[in-house]
This record gives sequence, structure tokens and C-alpha cells, in this order.
Amino acid sequence: MLIFVTLSITLLAVAIYIYLGLKYPDIAMITSPFVAGTLIVVAVAQEDAVALCIAPFVFVATLVAVLLSKREIDSEWWPQKVAKWILIILVFLLLLVVMAAVFGPLGVIGIVLVFMFFGSIIAYSLTSRHATAAYVISTIGSSMRQNLPLPMALESAAEGISNGRSRVLQGIRKWLVQGYSLSESIKRGYPKCPGYAVGMIAAAERIDQLPYAIKAIEDDMVARADERRKLRPVHPLYPVILMIFTLLVLLSLMTFVIPQFESVLTEMTEKQPLPALTRWLLGITDTVVFDYAWLVWPFLALNALVVFPISIYVRFRSRRPDDPYLFSRIGDSVKWHLPILHRFEKDYSMVQVVELLRLSLKAGCPINDAIRNALGLDVNNCFKKRLRRWLGKVERGDNISAAARESKLGSPLAWAFDDKVNQGNTLSILETLESFYRSNYSYCVNLARFILWPCVTLIMGAIVGFVVLAIFLPGISVITYMASQVSP
Repeated sequence: MLIFVTLSITLLAVAIYIYLGLKYPDIAMITSPFVAGTLIVVAVAQEDAVALCIAPFVFVATLVAVLLSKREIDSEWWPQKVAKWILIILVFLLLLVVMAAVFGPLGVIGIVLVFMFFGSIIAYSLTSRHATAAYVISTIGSSMRQNLPLPMALESAAEGISNGRSRVLQGIRKWLVQGYSLSESIKRGYPKCPGYAVGMIAAAERIDQLPYAIKAIEDDMVARADERRKLRPVHPLYPVILMIFTLLVLLSLMTFVIPQFESVLTEMTEKQPLPALTRWLLGITDTVVFDYAWLVWPFLALNALVVFPISIYVRFRSRRPDDPYLFSRIGDSVKWHLPILHRFEKDYSMVQVVELLRLSLKAGCPINDAIRNALGLDVNNCFKKRLRRWLGKVERGDNISAAARESKLGSPLAWAFDDKVNQGNTLSILETLESFYRSNYSYCVNLARFILWPCVTLIMGAIVGFVVLAIFLPGISVITYMASQVSP
């Protein structure tokens, strides 16, 4: 009787939380884990296997109901965000278990296939988001160039289609009609818009140079799209996948196969030891598996369960130029202080800053207002500190060129504002600097790719060759010893 009551309460809880998830997502998300845990404890105490299997579905059904709950077309509540990511993680873990079980002893192959599957989904999602952003910005730009009323133009572009792009255009139009500026309407109606686009539009609005900013954003998006369409001889994730796969296979071989070779070789060759390379590799794997397992495996688990999901979340989340997230500040600081990435970050930041400075000065803004507008761009936060230092010096009355040099913004920018050398040529020099930094950034990216990929390929080849040689040497030793024992 108690088992029947427990099962009935569990089914009733599932139905109630489906309703709460659809109507009151926040309450359902907060309380469902505690209710599901309580039902699991009761089912275990009553030894009710059916109720024990159904109890977790209270939480799972709540997640699905929250994800399907109604919301505004241009908003997403925190319960829906949390539910979406929890469901993605659960599906990922379930696929890992299923693939490991299907492949049996070769479960490593199944795990690698799951990672490749999710990697392809992530790559497709990022490409789709970039295509949506390019479509939205180009639609806004073409409407402005034709001097059309923007809300009406966006409504006409969204009419007759029903997809994500249509919802984005309708969301932006909704806030434009309510009197918000274009940048604020994009923030509210298209939260996933790239941060650099939002920052450039907001800064251009303050100086009445919006059409030029939209054109610059379009050109930048086209350049990025062309870069994505280029064929790559080696995908950036290929070395990582190969090294993980090699490590897992190596640990399996060194734990279960090579020790058997050692015992066979010892029995057949009268205490002859394993080859030196094999002993060295076996010592490395023993250190990883046994001596420092308490440190290595928690580190791998931390990366798989924490670092990997956070990196995906950060990759999909749009940046906030005006109020950066904590992870954005940490990432900017790391990239700014690394030797190679520092050059990329500085050149990319200089491209945007020089471009906006030129537009601001062309519109007749004072230099301090132009620098203040540049602080709203989506550039590296460490670079922004130098801009703030430059702005403070300029507003104190210091020489603009000397202040730029003292703020470590580079001699080219200081030269552009040097009245003694090029008086009256600041705008033309800034235009030249913009072209210089843009081409320099592309050159450095291609140079790093052409230098680093061959080096990575050579290192991977050396590691794989060492592992293969160390694994096959014991077999060769057995064959050599047996051949030496054969009498002619």
C-alpha cells in the first residue's frame, strides 16, 4: 500500500511541476531539485523501484516545461537559460554513457565521437549566429542608405517569413517604435548581437555618424565571413582531439597490454628487460595513472565538467562593452599578457579605436569627447585602461601627442596628433593608421597560422612516432630473441 502511495505521489509531482514549469518557471526551477531529491529518498526507503525511476523525471520534466514556457519574443528569462544549459549537459553525459556502453572495450572511440558530434553542433551554431548578425546589420544598413523609415523597413523585411531572423527584426522594430535609440533597441531586441557591433553603433550615435559605422561593421562582418569560408589544411581543434585520443589509447595500452608483454619477455628471454623507450613510456604512464592520479584525474574532470562548459557558455554569450562580464575581464587580461595574443589584441583594438577617432573628429567632436566615445567600443579591457589614462591626461590639459605616448598607445597614434610635425593632417594620418593596423592584424594572424601549424604537425608526428615505436619494440625484441634461438 505504501509503495502505491509513493508511486502516486511521484506521478502527481511530475504533473504539478509540468504545470508550474509552464506557468511559473522561476518557482519550478528553484523547488524542483529539492522535491525530486525528497521523492528519491522516500522511494529508496520504501524500496519502490518504479517510483525511484520516475522521481528524477520531476526535475527533467520541469526543465522541459520551463524551456517551453511562453515568453516575450525578444527576451529570455534566467530559468529558461538555466534549463537549456542543464538539458544540454544531461544529453551530453547521457550520450557519453551510451556510446561507451555501445563500443564496449573501445568506449574511448565512442566518447571521441560524442565530442566530435557536439563540436560540429557548436561550430554550426556559431556560424549560424554570425550569419544572422550579418543579415540583421546589412538589413539595417541598406534601409538607412535608402532613407527608409527604419521601423517600417524592418517590419517589411520580416514580413512573410517565420524564423529566427524575422523574430530579431521584429524585436528591434518593437523597441524602435517605443522611442529607443538604435543601439538600445538592438540590445533589447537582439541580445545575441556581437558586442563589437553594439559598441560601434552606440558610439557612432553620439557623434551622428551612424551610416559610416554601419558600413564599417558590414565590411568587418564580410571579411570575417570570407575568413571562415577559407579552406584550412588543419582544423584548430584537430591537434587537441588527436592528443586526447592518443593519451586515452596510450593509457589503456600501458595499463593492460604492455605489462603482459613485459611478463612474456621476461619468461622467454631469461630476465631480459623491456627496451629503453618502452620502459620510459611505461614510467610516464605509471606516474600519471598511479603516482599522481590524485592530481591528474581531478584536473581532467575539472576541465571536462567545468572549464569546457564555461568556455562554451562564454563563446555563445555576447559581450557587454559598457559593463563587461567577469569572465570577459579575466579572458581579456589573460590574452593581453600572453606574448603572441597581446599583439593580436592590441592591433585589433587599435583598428576600432582609430576608426572611431577619425569619425568623431570628422564630425567636429573635441578630442576628449572622441576618446570618451572610443571607451564604449568592445575592445580589450586592458587597452581601455590605457585609453582612460590618455583621456585623463588630455582633460588635465597635457599635450595630446605626449599623453598618447605616455599612456603606451604607440608612437604612430602619438605621431598622428603631433601638431609640430603634421599640423592639420590628423584625419588623413588616422585613415592611414586604420588601414595599417587592419592589414597588420591580418598579416600577423596569417603569419602565426603558417608558422604554428607546421610546428604543431611536427610535434604531433614526433609524439605519435615515439608512442608507436615504444609499443612495438617489445614485440620486435621477442621476435629477435626467438630468431636467435633457432639453429641453422
